[in-house]
Amino acid sequence: MRVALLVLAFVAGSVGCRRSVTVTTSMTTSTANTLTPGLVINSAGSWSATHSKGSESLDISVSGTDITWTLTSTENLPGGASSSGSGSSGITLTSPSDPWFVYVDSPQELWFFNGTTELTYSLSSNGGSSSGPAIHAGKLLPIKEKVPAGLVPHLPANLQKLFPATEPEEPRPSL
Repeated sequence: MRVALLVLAFVAGSVGCRRSVTVTTSMTTSTANTLTPGLVINSAGSWSATHSKGSESLDISVSGTDITWTLTSTENLPGGASSSGSGSSGITLTSPSDPWFVYVDSPQELWFFNGTTELTYSLSSNGGSSSGPAIHAGKLLPIKEKVPAGLVPHLPANLQKLFPATEPEEPRPSL
């Protein structure tokens, strides 16, 4: 495809066309079902998940201290049609070396940490969505969404202290 576009640009230029042709290609490709629960992402790239009701994809770009992402959701509709929507956002790091990450609780529940004191979320389910800060300036905010237990160990020690120790899922036998 690239070769065909370059040949087309060359031919157009050689016959006296004065328009410039710009070819833009993406170097990252998304692999199906890579947006899996428990995944910790800390690099630019593309991830996706496909399921019976549709699909989700996450594209992350890194430029210096700016991390930006685009979330795209597609819902399969009756009759073979589909409906999709996307949203973009980002975070700014204090330093390019900050240990930022995205925690995937599920393909529809993503948590974004800026590497220092900010944790935000983007959740979608049953046609609705919510997003916002969970930790701001190092302080846990009163939100109805629960920070996933699997995310907490990835936070710095000073932020882990914001969360009470979790009880084991199985009750302990009494003595």
